This record gives sequence, C-alpha cells and structure tokens, in this order.
Amino acid sequence: MFEGSDLSAMDFPAMSDEGLIDALRTAHGASAAAQAAEVFAVRELYRRHRAASAEPGPGGVRAGEFAATEAAVAVQVDEGSVAAMIDVGLALEGWLPRTRAEFAAGRIDLAKVRVIIDNTRAVARDVLGELEPRLLETAGRTTPVRLRQAARRWVARLDPIGAQRRREQRQNDRDVRIRAMQDSMAVFEGLLPAPGAQTVAMRLREMSLQVCASDPRTMPQRRADALVALADGSGRLRCGCGRGERCPKKDVAAEPPRRPLIQIGIPADTLLGISEAPAFLAGYGPIDAALARLLAEHARFQVIPEQSDADDPVAGEQVAQSPRLDREVRALDGMCRFPGCTMPAAESELAHHRQPISRADTTTLCARHHRLKTLADKKKVPWDTWLADPDRLQWTAPTGTVHTTVREGSRYLFPHKDIEAPTGLNEGPPQIEPANGFPDDLAYPLRGHVLVHRQLCRITPEDEIPDDAPTPATNPAY
Repeated sequence: MFEGSDLSAMDFPAMSDEGLIDALRTAHGASAAAQAAEVFAVRELYRRHRAASAEPGPGGVRAGEFAATEAAVAVQVDEGSVAAMIDVGLALEGWLPRTRAEFAAGRIDLAKVRVIIDNTRAVARDVLGELEPRLLETAGRTTPVRLRQAARRWVARLDPIGAQRRREQRQNDRDVRIRAMQDSMAVFEGLLPAPGAQTVAMRLREMSLQVCASDPRTMPQRRADALVALADGSGRLRCGCGRGERCPKKDVAAEPPRRPLIQIGIPADTLLGISEAPAFLAGYGPIDAALARLLAEHARFQVIPEQSDADDPVAGEQVAQSPRLDREVRALDGMCRFPGCTMPAAESELAHHRQPISRADTTTLCARHHRLKTLADKKKVPWDTWLADPDRLQWTAPTGTVHTTVREGSRYLFPHKDIEAPTGLNEGPPQIEPANGFPDDLAYPLRGHVLVHRQLCRITPEDEIPDDAPTPATNPAY
C-alpha cells in the first residue's frame, strides 16, 4: 500500500493542513506496514528454528527456543519484546487471516492488532468468522482503547457460554513483574485472578488504615508502603505522625521486619562518604550514593577485592565450589553476561570458560543463557562464546555477528577502572534496561503482552526455569 511513498522527500512547510493530515496518515500506514514486516520476519525465523530443533527433551534444544535470542541481539531489543512479536505472528497465521492481511497492508497498526488477538484468543471459531470482520471495520475508524471496549462487548454477546472457558484460560496468564524507572523508582505490576487481586487490594487498604489520621502520607503512598511491609514480614504499617505515645494507633502489634533480599554493589569511597560515585542495585541499575548509604545501614557486607588470590589457578573442583569465588564473580559481573540481559547475578548461575577454574575465567549467566552456552559448547546450536579477557565476553550469533559484554558490577565497585564513564561532574549514571518486564518503547509497543502460545513462556530470561540436574564443576562446557 505504501510502496513508492518517499516520506523523506516530503516538503512539510509547503503543505496545506489537508496535505499534512494526508502525510500523517501515509507515515502512520508505512510505520504499521514496517511493524508487520518485522513481526512476519521474526515469526519466520522462529519457524525455521523449530524445524531445525531435532533433539527435544533433557539436554536437547527446545524447539525454537533461541530464535528470540538471535533476533533480540540483531536489533538490540529485549527478548520479551521479540517473544511477543513471535506470539503475534503465530496468532495472525493461526486464526486471524483477515487481520494479517490488513496489518501487512498498513491499514491497522500493531496496537490494534494486539487488541484483536487479545480478545479473540479463546473465542469459538464459528463465532470468530462473524466477529473478525466487525473488529477490523471498527479498527479502521477508532482508537485501540475504544476497539478493546467494543471487542469485549461483542465477544460477551456472541459467545456468552465461553465466558468460563476464557476466564479459566486467562488464569494461566497470572504473573507479577517489576519494571525499573528513573530516579531510583520501579513499577510493580501484576496480572491476577480477580479474587486474588481483590484480596491483595483489601489487605493493602486494611494496612493503610493501621495509622492514625495525622500520618502525613497520602493513601497511594500508604498502599505502596503497606506492600513493602507485607513482604518484609512486619505485617503492619508504622504510623508516621511523630506523636509517639500519644498516637491512637501505637498499640497495633507488628513483627520485626526482615532485611530486604537485594544486592547492592557500592564502592568503598562512596560507602564512607568520600565520593558520590553511584552504586549498583542488582536487577535495576545505578542508584545515587545517598540512597546506597541509606540501604547500607542495615546491610550485611561482603568485601570484594580488586585483585583476588582466587585468580591463581588451583584445583578446579576446589575453586568451583569456593564461596569466595561465587560471591566475587557475582559482584563483579553484576548481571547476566549475555548481550542485553539484565537478570541479576545473584539470580544467575556460574559459567566456567577454561581449566583450571579461577575468578578470571568465570562469568555469571542466567538460567536461559547458561543453557544457550552449554548447548553451544556441545555444538547443538550455532552460537559461540569466547572469553577474550576477564572483562570481555564475546558472543558470536549464528549469522556471524559478534557481541561483547563487560563486567557491569566492576564498573561500580571500582569506578577508577571505568574508562567509558563520562567525565563531566554533572552527568548522572546511565539507566539500564529493566530486568523484569518490557520497557516502554514506542518502536515496540508490546509491554504487558500476554502470550497466547504457551511454548513461548520461557523465552524471557526471568521466566526460564533452571534445570534440576547438577552441573559438573570441572567440565569447561558448563
């Protein structure tokens, strides 16, 4: 539909208002067609990976499992977004042929395609034949929000007996995720069955009323603090009125809170207040020095030396089982060493690249990318890894493209070694991509996409389930 339209040659200042609107429609259609091309390309890559996966089961390659990995490093997006695109492509090919054609022509965009998929996933196929044309006609003249409202109304009317079936299928999509935001904040979001969600909501409200009316916090702030109190084991929200014994809610019992199970890498100079270098919060990224020192007040410390005698090659099995090696490698790496993956090192596995084993020859990989390395070492997938030096791990994709990752945690523990750091005094630390959930990305409006096809549910690193089998410590393939 948009072939031959040279958008870059358009003279916008010379256009009339009507011409600008036409140009806007043309540009939006071209963007939608480009989105479709990307979805269809990654869907075909996934199909080929599935066809080539001949060793299912333990120790083999699950069909198509690394298609999203290859695509993600190629276009520099997260694997969750690619998994969502694969899911969209499978749905369009599976039961929405008209929607696929409209998407390919650029007449509807990815946001509207997602609405149609989401509202037809469990609809009876005889109903779908009547429903899909109506949804497409509506999609051409309304917004995604209005389209979703209409879709829900029509599905309830055309397939009322399917309500229970859809609810039961949707319950399988329950999930809770965290998305990193700027300024040391994060979004906590979840998809829960309505009774469970209401249980959480009512419990948070109940805890929010455990403080007196003079507490200075708003109700949203109280609910947020109550969620943390619920998780830390105290079970109550402490009043912030400052009136001590005169507070009417002073007698509400509470358990002592547990220490938060988080990992922070902080330079010694920052901890002592000598410098203001940022610290590293595992799973989030850089946080300011003041917050790091505040969190450190109740922390358990582990000193990570810049050089370690664990670097000296000794008996591989002894080093591999050393708690010191474990904590030092996790602290220095900070996160999974696969390109673009931000799974915290504390939730990842140790991968050994050479014999004898030392700190310099060990990296952390999340369960998903550790599996990829293991399969690559066994020549079961066309990937390759090479530890060029302790700070540079190279990944070679099946197309031959080389991607290099570095020890992110080391950049924060030893700021003087970070040659890529900005030199301006007023420049803040760069934000990293969130470890959990999809980022807000205009090019890939896929955050919150609920997968239709269950075989894709382990593509994102945080959803990979580690194998139960022990990993041989002295085998360089692990």
